[in-house]
Amino acid sequence: MEKKEKPKQWKLLIALSVLLALSGQIHGQNLKISSVSLKGDDVIINYDLLDENLQHKYTLSLYSSQDNFVQPLKMVEGDVGIDQKIGGNKRVVWHAKDELGEQFKGDVSLEVKGRIYIPFVTLNNFADISSIKRGKDYNVTWTAGRGSNVLTFDVFDKKGEIVHTYTNIANVGEYQMQMPKDVKPGKDYKIRITDQKNKEDVVFTPNFSIKRRIPLFVKVGLAGLIASAIYLTTSNIQGESAPGEVPLLPDPITPF
Repeated sequence: MEKKEKPKQWKLLIALSVLLALSGQIHGQNLKISSVSLKGDDVIINYDLLDENLQHKYTLSLYSSQDNFVQPLKMVEGDVGIDQKIGGNKRVVWHAKDELGEQFKGDVSLEVKGRIYIPFVTLNNFADISSIKRGKDYNVTWTAGRGSNVLTFDVFDKKGEIVHTYTNIANVGEYQMQMPKDVKPGKDYKIRITDQKNKEDVVFTPNFSIKRRIPLFVKVGLAGLIASAIYLTTSNIQGESAPGEVPLLPDPITPF
């Protein structure tokens, strides 16, 4: 009887270092790792981000020794990415098995890198847009940025999935945007604005909702009225005819 080989057990050993690359080296900035733990196939990193200037925000990324700390890890969630506020009890979850694959077994060193977040463009009017109607034009305006930039607008739903992309947008300070009709109505949408040449230049809009241009109840009401009108017209014509006879049209009105 042949012995069945046991499947290789997925195993990960973690070593963590912190590199907080801060712009300007202002006093009072500190990233403190409070704990690192494994939970199933995930790595949980808890940290505090401290700064004397409470108005500062940071871009934080997690890197691994798998590629010699070149590209940020993708399968992460929590308090990571751009626009991170100062504060304690922050948490990053790395889905290590999803990133490394089922067959991985070995040691990985992690590195947290951060810098003060400075938006490469500033949106002028998007804070006033709480909802967007499909098929309607919206003029989005912004300031700053380099004139040679070519921008991309990615529309994200509340699950974090891209549902539409506007590409090759000239950095001229405004763009007339129209949400396509195949994007589902809903809440908690946002747009990510990036520089096509420098993927680290990222800005997110505030959350907004997407609505139908014509509300659904209006469409249903109109359909009901049309159906009722057709039914009444047909009933009136049939009511004036004997059974089995072809309905006759009323006599034309005699002109004056």
